[in-house]
Amino acid sequence: MLQRDLQSLYEQGCFGVEKDTRSKPYGWSINAQWQGGNAKVMSSEVAEHYLLLEQLLPQSVPSDVKQSVHIKAEQALKRFNGHVPEWLSILSKPSLKVNIDTQLVEQIEHAIKHNRAVSAELFRVLYDEAHWLKFAELSFYNLVEQGGVLMVQFMVGSLHDKCYQVPVYRIRNVHILQKTRREPSAEQLKSLRSAINKGMSQEAIELIVKVPSHSAVNQGFIELGELTKKQYIDDKNVLLTYQTIDTEQLTDELFKCAHWLEVIEPEKLRQRIVSKLKAAATNYL
Repeated sequence: MLQRDLQSLYEQGCFGVEKDTRSKPYGWSINAQWQGGNAKVMSSEVAEHYLLLEQLLPQSVPSDVKQSVHIKAEQALKRFNGHVPEWLSILSKPSLKVNIDTQLVEQIEHAIKHNRAVSAELFRVLYDEAHWLKFAELSFYNLVEQGGVLMVQFMVGSLHDKCYQVPVYRIRNVHILQKTRREPSAEQLKSLRSAINKGMSQEAIELIVKVPSHSAVNQGFIELGELTKKQYIDDKNVLLTYQTIDTEQLTDELFKCAHWLEVIEPEKLRQRIVSKLKAAATNYL
């Protein structure tokens, strides 16, 4: 089945798949351009294809390959600052269809219909590393489609008050528990809707930062958007200009790097980082 899937991707010219016919079964590889090589910023096209490839992976693919693709897909999502692009709902290749795990969807629907809590694993990013995290108790309460992506809304554990929303394809190993699921309050639902609406109305900005020449940002290991300009100030520092989206995730990333990265523009984002630094400083005074 894996050979057939790879052959299909090869025939459609997807993901830089190359075939070696010198042996059987055929050998497969990804050409250097698609592997990224020394590319410092992942292009929009490559990022979109990694996100799609993550959803097209057949079950028979070895786990290490899956993990590698998942990590690349997480980097691709960062490339768009967490804002899923339009292609997810309007695919450029009509012959390619996103594989939906129908059994997983049925399990989620069953849990919602019968008011049951579940245990499951969620694909999350911790300290810039992607992991499958096991949750002993989740309460799924709604399935919605957003931007062409099937999303599930849920609560964690029995005490945590916040509601969350993640794509179904980032969930696995769901087990129905003999325990009644939690019901979110009207205030909790309002909070989630507000967060979703805020995320859907994100503002495009031109971000200018000052960083050391040897920094992870300048080397391309941390991506803040689409790099449009690079200007060396001296031997030690460089100004980088990005086209990006003003999100909470971007603010958090900049704050984590604040001991060596300075936001120059936009001013409102700079002041946001300054406020966070002042709040952090009060804890140590």
